[in-house]
Amino acid sequence: MSLDINTAPESLVHFLGSGSSGNCIVIEAPEGVVLVDVGFSARETLRRLGTLGIDPERLRAIIVTHEHGDHVRGVRVLAKRLSVPVYSSAGTRRAAFLDRECQDSRVLAPADPTTIAGANVIAFRASHDTVEPIGVRVELPQGAVTVVTDTGEITAEAREAMRDSAVLAVECNHDVDMLTNGPYPWFLKQRILSTRGHLSNVDAATAIADACHDSLTAIYALHLSETNNAPRHVRTSVDTTLERIGHPCRVRIVGPLGCSD
Repeated sequence: MSLDINTAPESLVHFLGSGSSGNCIVIEAPEGVVLVDVGFSARETLRRLGTLGIDPERLRAIIVTHEHGDHVRGVRVLAKRLSVPVYSSAGTRRAAFLDRECQDSRVLAPADPTTIAGANVIAFRASHDTVEPIGVRVELPQGAVTVVTDTGEITAEAREAMRDSAVLAVECNHDVDMLTNGPYPWFLKQRILSTRGHLSNVDAATAIADACHDSLTAIYALHLSETNNAPRHVRTSVDTTLERIGHPCRVRIVGPLGCSD
């Protein structure tokens, strides 16, 4: 199936879910479908693809951002069932045992462009408490889609990847006040707030504002904490920032069941 060059880039990006229960993003590339993370079981992933009307036989590759279970839970079984390669950083490949558990495990080195399903894919370094986490920029003919999730700070590489993207999918994990005054133990609060933890709404909003340009058509908020965040706080941070700089785009929330608006 060929994709029209005039297709809106956001129509080629679908979210099976995002959060601590599982993460999976679907990107329709020129030569097939690419998944970014498979944090649900293979069976659940296939079910969710079906609800979106996406034929799993179109799957051409899986990209893994890091080795935490909510990003890799279904990778091995799904890759085997559909006979597709799995791409990740060398560190994630080792930490998640992808070379041992997947029939076709390939390294996606940061800053080394790779063609996947007809799209130019560039990995960039994230900052998370895992071995070698990455974000990804997928360059489609209709515009670039950049995914930045599970990072305690926006790295220089992430900032560069975001700069002229048509679609941004960015972690908005927590509201700092909710986290600080919430029920989590102090050590866990420190972990989340650290530069190797998770991105706050305010930090995400600042990074998004820095990346804004006239061709940015869609912004998605990923990985909201059910305990330390709420959609209204994300919108207050991100939409207020966008209004201040005069950009017409508004943030869309991605939850455990997909994009809610």
